[in-house]
Amino acid sequence: MYRLLIVCIAVTLLTNCKKEEEAVFPPIVALKSTDDFTSNNDEIPVGGKIKFGIVATTGSAPITNLRITRIVNGQRIKEIDHGLFIKNRSLDTVHSFVKSSAEMELWEFFVMNANRDSAIITRTVLLGEGSAYGAISHYPSLKIGMQNNSQYPNFVDLHTGTLYSSGNISGHEAEIDIVAFVYQTSGIMSPTLCCPGYTGTSSAALHYPEISSWSVRNPISYDYYSSDNNLVDLQKFESAQNDSLLVASFKPGNISGLCKYCFTDKIIPFKTADGKYGLVRVKHADTVTDGYMELEIKIQQ
Repeated sequence: MYRLLIVCIAVTLLTNCKKEEEAVFPPIVALKSTDDFTSNNDEIPVGGKIKFGIVATTGSAPITNLRITRIVNGQRIKEIDHGLFIKNRSLDTVHSFVKSSAEMELWEFFVMNANRDSAIITRTVLLGEGSAYGAISHYPSLKIGMQNNSQYPNFVDLHTGTLYSSGNISGHEAEIDIVAFVYQTSGIMSPTLCCPGYTGTSSAALHYPEISSWSVRNPISYDYYSSDNNLVDLQKFESAQNDSLLVASFKPGNISGLCKYCFTDKIIPFKTADGKYGLVRVKHADTVTDGYMELEIKIQQ
C-alpha cells in the first residue's frame, strides 16, 4: 500500500513538473510607430491613406488568424480576416486603407494562435480637414485570353496595365495581379477573374500550372457581392475622374481572391495586395476556355 502511495505521489510530481515546463503564453500584438504609419488620434482627411504596420509574436502556438476591424458609429466593418499558420517566427505585415467621412474610427487588431489564445490592440483615427481623394490610372481596353487561348496574353499587371503571356512572363511574375479562366460552377460556365495568390479549389495555378513555381504569387480581393448584385452604376464608373468611387464601392464584407460570373457589363470592385482600390468593368466575356475577356480598369495611382 505504501509503495503504491509513493508511486502515485511520484507520478503526480512528475506530471506537475511537466505542466510547469509547458507554460502557455498568449500571442502579443503591436503596431509600428514610425512616421510611415498612422498613429493613435491622427487626423486624416476623407480619402486620405491610413497605413498600419502590424507585428505579433506567436506565444505558445502558431498564429492562425489576423483580423482587422474598422468600427464606425457602432458598426463593425471587417476589413481583413486572414487565416494564417506562422510557427517559430513573428508576424510582420503592412495593410493600407482609406479614411471614410466618419468623424472618428476605432480600429481593432486581433491576433489568435492555435491554442485559441488571443491578443487585441486598438487605434483611433480622427477626421481631418479637406479631402485627399487622388488620381487614378485608366486602362480603357485590356484583352486577355482564357486558359486555352494562345492569341491573347493571360496575365495582367494592374499597376501599369501591362499584359504578359507565358512566353514573356519570366522576370515579371511578382508584378501579376489578375488572370482569367472559364470553369463550370453550379452548372454554369463561368467567366472568372482570379489572382496568382488564390489557393481555393479552382485556383489560378490549376489552370496555369506555371504559377505554382512562382516565388511571389500576389493576392487580390474582389468584392463579389457588389458584382453579383450590380451595385456599381455604369454611368458613375464612366464619369469617375478620381478615386472616390473606387474607394466607396469596395465593401470588405464579402471578398475573395476569385470572382465568378464575370459576364459582360459586370463591374467588380477590387483591392490589390499593396492596398490600391480599383474597378474592373467587363466589356466582353466568353464562356468557353479558348475565348477571351475585354476589361476596362480604373485603379488608384
